[in-house]
Amino acid sequence: MMNLKLKYIAVLVIVALLGVAAYQAYWLEQLHFTIGEQMDNDIREAMRVADLKEVFLRLKSIEDKGPHGTMDVSAGIDDDGSLVAKATTTTQVTVDGEKLEQQTGVVMRSDPSVGSDSTAGDKDSAFMKMLEDQISITELASMIQQGLHLGVDRFEGTRYEKYDSLLTTGLQQLGLSGEHRLLCIKTDTVYSHTTPGYRPSSKARQFEHNWANYGRYVLIIEPTTSLVLREMAGILTASGLIVLLLGLAFYYLIKTILKQRTLDEMKTDFTNNITHELKTPIAVAYAANDALLNFAGQADEQKRRHYLTLCRQQLERLSGMVEQILSMSMERRRQFKLNIETVNVAELLQPVIEQQQLKADKPVTFSTHIEPEGLTVQADRAHLSNILNNLIDNAIKYSGNEAIIEINANADMISITDHGMGIAADKLPHIYDKFYRVPTGDVHDIKGYGLGLFYVKTMVEKHGWTIHATSVKGRGTTFTIGMK
Repeated sequence: MMNLKLKYIAVLVIVALLGVAAYQAYWLEQLHFTIGEQMDNDIREAMRVADLKEVFLRLKSIEDKGPHGTMDVSAGIDDDGSLVAKATTTTQVTVDGEKLEQQTGVVMRSDPSVGSDSTAGDKDSAFMKMLEDQISITELASMIQQGLHLGVDRFEGTRYEKYDSLLTTGLQQLGLSGEHRLLCIKTDTVYSHTTPGYRPSSKARQFEHNWANYGRYVLIIEPTTSLVLREMAGILTASGLIVLLLGLAFYYLIKTILKQRTLDEMKTDFTNNITHELKTPIAVAYAANDALLNFAGQADEQKRRHYLTLCRQQLERLSGMVEQILSMSMERRRQFKLNIETVNVAELLQPVIEQQQLKADKPVTFSTHIEPEGLTVQADRAHLSNILNNLIDNAIKYSGNEAIIEINANADMISITDHGMGIAADKLPHIYDKFYRVPTGDVHDIKGYGLGLFYVKTMVEKHGWTIHATSVKGRGTTFTIGMK
């Protein structure tokens, strides 16, 4: 059931993360499209502004040369609701020695879309409609510019090179490289200019600007995708970080759930294991006590001693189990404090070694090296004794049929080395975890609860010390307590 719930949680987390990523991708795509559209509009506006500047430069040049005539430009709404631009020029000509005025006019007309829903001649209604429609106002401005263009063209032709220079400056102000190909297409001529070294690719785009009904500019440049992405760099980075942080948060959540599940399974195993282990000494002690009662009338000293020894051994075993569990409970109390005193290491080790030799079910050989002989440390006597007891007990358990234990101590450290089965390198990082037991393969007679080394590490750190384990599979393990 737990695995099924965890699977559902993992699926929901993954779906949520994918949903967030998909929404981010959709939002970024729409933003990319919007910025791209704005960039296209900016390029068209740069073409229009460059054309207007070029027209005004020609107009200024015409004025500097002296009076040539007059020009009247107007734009408005015709009777059918269409936009109309008119350019009327009046020039002075001499015919048979007599000065005469010559007047010419050009009219440009848009589609009658603005006032299509108004009655003919209803100019006021069409004008109000135009004010409500921003596109129509833009068209009106464009028509005025085209009318101005028509009038100036009557006096002086278009300066294509100047327009090209103005357009290049405008493109560079937008952040573009300025490399382009420009075509100026008129009824009778085509002007072409390409930035030196530029060759349009197959993905090159075209932009047009109609400056009259008889001419237009065509701009060919490379796609602006890279520029749009540069403008979106901050947003892309922020979006990526958000998705990354969410992914890490979900990963940590799943990892925590898995860890809690593993801990729950370990606790269950521990409960089952210790229940079984507690029943065994109780049953043995009960049987021995029952035998003493049954044989009480017989003066069999050997049997009585045997049964009493069994009772004592099992009670000691029960006491050890309870002591470990109580030690774990004590460690969790916030008020827990060590009773630090000066402890003689050799005097502390002696009873620990004797106790381990007495209860061991195999031959045990100890080799101790303490420098100096009267070495003392500042520690809690009871807990230091328990630390050494646990480490020596583990060394004996995992030493096969015969245990050879080496104990070395000096002012900096205490180390306990065995020559047993060793611990695999991938298992070493977990040996201090609560309830964790190193797998022993086909060996099933090594008892324990996964609390010993957890207790050892906890108490060592309470003293302000460190503990480190080195091991070679099949050759033994060394635990070193660093006291500096």
